[in-house]
Amino acid sequence: MKWQLIASNPASRVEAPKVHKKQTNSYDEIQSAMLLEALLIEPIKYRILVTLALFTGLRRGELLGLEWKVIDLDKGQLAVIKQSQYTPETGIVDRTTKTEGSKRLISIPPSIVALLKEYKASQNEERLKIGNLWQKSDRLFTTWDGKPMHPDTVSSGFNDFLNRHNEKMIEEEKTPLPHIRFHDLRHTSASLMISQGVSLKNVSSRLGHSSITITADIYATALQSADKDAAQKIEDLFSMKKEQA
Repeated sequence: MKWQLIASNPASRVEAPKVHKKQTNSYDEIQSAMLLEALLIEPIKYRILVTLALFTGLRRGELLGLEWKVIDLDKGQLAVIKQSQYTPETGIVDRTTKTEGSKRLISIPPSIVALLKEYKASQNEERLKIGNLWQKSDRLFTTWDGKPMHPDTVSSGFNDFLNRHNEKMIEEEKTPLPHIRFHDLRHTSASLMISQGVSLKNVSSRLGHSSITITADIYATALQSADKDAAQKIEDLFSMKKEQA
């Protein structure tokens, strides 16, 4: 059409296929608290891995790409600048973040800073034990000798953890945790932020989405729930005013 060789664009009459949205799974506040309590008896490396995923909403590859040099324990911040990925052709390699918007600086609360300090001390002790066998890696999450962790190890490890925990809960006749994927901790983080009134702009920024529209589209259900809570709070406010009058 630009070259005026055809009068109209035949592609403009093509109907694009409908995109079916996937339902996101996530824990609520009570289930998230149960998860954190269950993690207390787990090795420090896996405890910090899961807790970071829950508190920051980082993707699995972004977590595995973290290095100590991008974490400022004094300021309580971490920088997301790359991600660790695996393919059969290349093995485990570092790549740039998913989009430019995925490069971000994220604040972490004091409890996570304290846990990171504990983990760093533990990792340093392990380095000293194996001496020259350590691969001189600055990564947070590695194999026993400092090599990069395989992404599937994270997912399968979380699955095994839930199985162990739920078996114990069933034996003790307690409520087990719903079985979710490791990636669903990212959805949980987003849903919890929305339920606590964090602005959609901030949620989108912490998740590293390229636009607020993407965040709103993925977490429409959580936003609707938060909107209902907002409406109820207004109702309660004026009901209280009426009673006082």
